[in-house]
Parts: sequence; C-alpha cells; structure tokens
Amino acid sequence: MSQRSAPTTEAADAILSAAEACFERFGITKTTMEDVARAAEVSRATVYRHFADRESLIMASVVRRARMNIEPARSYIANCTSFEQKIVEGMCHNVRRGQRDPMVHLLVSPEEMTLSSRLLWQSGAAVEMTYELWAPILDEARLLGEMRKDVDVRLLCEWIAELELTYISNNDDSDASMDRFREKIRRFLVPSLLPA
Repeated sequence: MSQRSAPTTEAADAILSAAEACFERFGITKTTMEDVARAAEVSRATVYRHFADRESLIMASVVRRARMNIEPARSYIANCTSFEQKIVEGMCHNVRRGQRDPMVHLLVSPEEMTLSSRLLWQSGAAVEMTYELWAPILDEARLLGEMRKDVDVRLLCEWIAELELTYISNNDDSDASMDRFREKIRRFLVPSLLPA
C-alpha cells in the first residue's frame, strides 16, 4: 500500500507544480486542464485521476501553498516577545509573504477576484487556513490571560483572513503602506482582544 501512495503523492505534487507554472503564465482562470497536462508531461486522464476538475486543482494548490507557509509563520510569530507583537508582526509577516507569493498575488488580483471569492471565501478555505495558523497562538494567549476569554477565535480568524487578504491585494507593497497597516492593527485590532 505504501508503495502505491508515494508515487501518487509525487505525481500530484508534480501536477500542482506544473499547474502553478501555468497559472503564472496564462492566469488562473485561463489555464485549462490540457495546459496543466502538457506542462506536467502527463495525459489529461492522469491529471483528472488526481484532481476531479480545475477548481479542485486550484484549491489544492492554494491549500498546499498556505500549508507550506504555516510552520515558517508560526516560527516567526514564536520569536515575538508580546501578544501585541505576535498579532501585529505576525499579520504583517503574512501579508508580506502573500504579496511575494505569485500564486496568492494572482488569486487576489482584480482579474481573478470572482474565482478567488468563490474558492477562498464561499468554500471557507481562507478562514480554515488562517484558523490552522492562528488558533494555537490565540488559544495559548487566552490561557495565559493575554487575550480576553470571550473572544470567538474562529470569528477572529475570519477577520484576520479578511484583513490580510485585503492588504495582500493592495498594489502598494511599500514600507510606508506596511507601517500604516501595522499602526491600524496596533490601534484597532489589538485593543479589542486585550483583557479589561
């Protein structure tokens, strides 16, 4: 059984890598399963064996890239010395990574907004990936008394996802823009989380 699962994972990863190259070249909505098969040097049937349709292929790519960023983001946040710094610098770190990730940048571009809205928001994937990263950090802060006990962590993760994606889609990735984002989080988000 394990002999069959390893090649399947490798094949799926190769297809996803080929798909991401196609997304960058043609755009997400214009990439076809035929394009992906050609780039991966496999048949269309092989692509469909791993991914039921184009949307499941796109979602798999989004989830894979998000998960690849979770551990580095957690490590970065773990080095922050206060709860405020974890929230502020953690969100800024995620926005910077998103701005530099070609796939994420494509997803939040105006041309892809309809697709990304359906895939990221209606499916709940954006909130789920944000929750996967932030829930352990927020739960620990609540246990330590650094965050209010009545905060709905899932709802907060939804808000964080919305804020992060809004700033990732902002074409201004200058230091000044990031400083304004940092200040808004510090002034408005952090105080809403602190114990009375």
